[in-house]
Amino acid sequence: MDNPPLPTLPKSVVDAQKMMDAIYSNQEEIARQGHLQRNPVIEVCEALKRYVEEFEEMLDHEHEIAVRLAHFGGEVTFHAEQIGFSKPHVITFYGRTADGEKVQLIQHVSQLSFLLKAAKKLAPKPNRIGFIWE
Repeated sequence: MDNPPLPTLPKSVVDAQKMMDAIYSNQEEIARQGHLQRNPVIEVCEALKRYVEEFEEMLDHEHEIAVRLAHFGGEVTFHAEQIGFSKPHVITFYGRTADGEKVQLIQHVSQLSFLLKAAKKLAPKPNRIGFIWE
């Protein structure tokens, strides 16, 4: 026994379905853009980038930025190489100590507090901080 043919949908219903499909396919991108606009870590990183760039503009060829932290039961100073973030609230600092040891500081955006300091460069060419935008 043959199945009866399916009824043809009116054009307005087909057009409405196409419109809804387009909206749903863009929801992820719309949500991502909205998240970027309201995310405090992104705003903090953008401000941090401006501060670092302004500080680096004042340095001569013999100096680079070192970061001094007053935590961990004492003081930690390291030469910052990169700063990045992980949504929604984590900022990460990558660098080296004066002895060349690698360091990575992972910090919640609400706890961000450090001192930018001019320090003698560790290599022939002074390092300028790079920013990682994920």
